[in-house]
Amino acid sequence: MIKSMTGFGTGETIEGKWRTTVRIRTVNNRYLSVKVHSLHERPQLQVYIEKALKDAFRRGKLDIWVDIEQQSDSRKKRFFDVKVLRDYLAELQEMCKALSLAASPSISDLIQLGAFQPLQEADEELWPVIEPAIREAISAATDAREKEGSYMGTELKQIMDKLSLLLTQIKERLPMVTEELRSRLRQRVDELAVEIDPDRLEAEIVLLAERSEVREEVVRLETHIERVNTLIKKTEPVGQELDFLTQELLRETNTLGSKSKDLQINSLIIDMKVQIERFREQVRNVE
Repeated sequence: MIKSMTGFGTGETIEGKWRTTVRIRTVNNRYLSVKVHSLHERPQLQVYIEKALKDAFRRGKLDIWVDIEQQSDSRKKRFFDVKVLRDYLAELQEMCKALSLAASPSISDLIQLGAFQPLQEADEELWPVIEPAIREAISAATDAREKEGSYMGTELKQIMDKLSLLLTQIKERLPMVTEELRSRLRQRVDELAVEIDPDRLEAEIVLLAERSEVREEVVRLETHIERVNTLIKKTEPVGQELDFLTQELLRETNTLGSKSKDLQINSLIIDMKVQIERFREQVRNVE
């Protein structure tokens, strides 16, 4: 069954000293667009997250928020990277020795040099911690998209059934159109009281009938409807092909309307355009 591009999912895990909360929101979009709204100070983690989303989804605008909290006792928490401080201090001591300076480096010297760097785990170490929460949120968002997609599939099938019924009514009307055209022409000739060769009259009737012939458009419309019914049963993304078929359905219907001079058929064509517009609105949200 087809999937919607609209969905929402959350995930939460506690791994060691870390608590991770993830929210994913997806809406319709012509292409796949991913936006990570957090972790700006961790670009490598953003890359990992974007890849996970692009592997899971094929179409839509995806927004994700990832919150990471450290759960350990703040009294035991180390705020600065001691290794960096030691490296800075050792370098300063070496310089003092080389320059024969009596004074030793102070904390103020280290602060001015920017030695007090916040202590944080490497992105590569944090990814296995937050990945389960992201997978959980992706799964929840996917389930929501599939659930809405099932409703959309039902709606699209109903629209195609209505289009098929309207096309059937047009096909049933076509033979009557030619006969009514022949009858009107003969009546007009009689009213004018002129003599016309029967073969010439029949040739004119055939010519006018050919100009308003729409059987080819009807066949193409039936083919497009059959293709739509096949696509909406598939599980892989079909939204872009449905977009294309929407254009083709409208193109053939417009051509049919421009050729037809029959009021009853034209009325059915208007009903078809209404159904195609409903179809277009639904397809905009299909992955």
